[in-house]
Amino acid sequence: MKVSVTALLFRGLPDRGRLDQPPKNKLDLNRLRARMGEKPRTKVGQIRQAWPDIKALFDAGHSLKDIWMWLNEIGIEIGYARLSHYIGQLKRKDQTAAPAATFPLIAEVPPIDPSPVSTHDGPARESKTEPQRSPMPDDPLANIREREDRRSGFQYNSEPDIKKLI
Repeated sequence: MKVSVTALLFRGLPDRGRLDQPPKNKLDLNRLRARMGEKPRTKVGQIRQAWPDIKALFDAGHSLKDIWMWLNEIGIEIGYARLSHYIGQLKRKDQTAAPAATFPLIAEVPPIDPSPVSTHDGPARESKTEPQRSPMPDDPLANIREREDRRSGFQYNSEPDIKKLI
C-alpha cells in the first residue's frame, strides 16, 4: 500500500489549512468557546481566570492569606509567594491600563480667536498670542521639585547675599 508523504507527515494532526485538503469556508469558534470554562494548564493562567473574583475579594476587604487558602481549597494549588507575585503583576497591569483609557492622547488646546485686536491709537492688527496650554496631568519631575522646595538642613548658595554675611 502506497501512502503519500504529506499524509505521513501530518498523520494525527488536525487540518491546519493544508494544501492537500479542500479549505473550509467557515470558522467553527464553538469549540474555542466551549473551552472558556476549562481549567487553564498553567498556574498564572488559573490565577488570570480567577482574577475578577480575586479582585472582588480584595475590594471586600479580605487578606491575601485568606484568598490564598481559599484558592488552594478549590484546586488552584499555588504557593503564597508565587500568588503574591502574580497578584502584583495583575494589579500593575490594571493600573497601567486604567490611565491610558482616562487620559486623551492629545491635550485639548483652546481655540485662538481669529478676530483682530484693535488698539486705541492705531489700526487693527492680528493677535500674536500663543494659545495657553493646559498643564500636563503627570509632571515626571514634580516630586523632585517638591523635595527641593522642602529640603532641610544646610543649603549651599553659590551667590550669597553680602548683607547677610557676618
